[in-house]
Amino acid sequence: MPAESAEQAGRSGQELIDMAHGINPHHDTDSAGTPWSGRTLTAQPFPGDDGTADAALTAALADGDLVAITRAWAPTRVLVPIVAVLGDDDAELVASEGDKSSDMALVTLVGEDESRILPVFSSVAALLEWNPKARPVPVEAARAAQAAVVEECPRIVIDPAGAAVELPRPAVWAVAQGRDWLPPADDPELLDGITALIGTVPEVKAHRCEPDGEAGLVVVLGLPPGLDRDQVRSTTTQVGELLLTDQIVTERTDSVRLAVRSV
Repeated sequence: MPAESAEQAGRSGQELIDMAHGINPHHDTDSAGTPWSGRTLTAQPFPGDDGTADAALTAALADGDLVAITRAWAPTRVLVPIVAVLGDDDAELVASEGDKSSDMALVTLVGEDESRILPVFSSVAALLEWNPKARPVPVEAARAAQAAVVEECPRIVIDPAGAAVELPRPAVWAVAQGRDWLPPADDPELLDGITALIGTVPEVKAHRCEPDGEAGLVVVLGLPPGLDRDQVRSTTTQVGELLLTDQIVTERTDSVRLAVRSV
């Protein structure tokens, strides 16, 4: 769960509003060099939005299945909180009550592992429950995910004062890139890629992939009997380097652990 303390992210409130209209003032591509502009996202003012939560998302949050939640969240309008911060470096975050000298700033939370987490909200009520002084900026979920990537927030938390569902980094990346997210052990493209990589290491006679938490993976290597410790170490090191330098593996898993068995 993220800590209640918040920090000002590098993006200003105005820049986030620009993103809501399809403008990214800092980055034109993701970390792999793929243009965000090529994604099927449309800028819209969300006409008729009354600030309530999407019904499908509400049902998914109640059910608790992370895959279903991510799938329901991806096409929705979300509310990202911004707050006013005074010009002083040491000033606390405060609500802007007509103060012309304050600037609006995006807020991120600090997780237990000290990583930054972007809070987003399904409704105005959920945001006000969390911080009644925060101002909601409506954006597409995909744009919120893109903002999290740009701001180096590995995770997103939906309704931190209510359901408090955290989307892991691979799920955030999937939504930002406009594709469906599956846990690593259920992702056929990822599993096929791992099979191809491991196939280049002749010492590995078999392998299987098992889930490790919500977004991690355990790769069990089947090695022939009779290998000494140095041979096993060399083989696992080779496999580990292949996995950790592969773009699909690093984007779609939070962690990869290797285990060894004899075949």
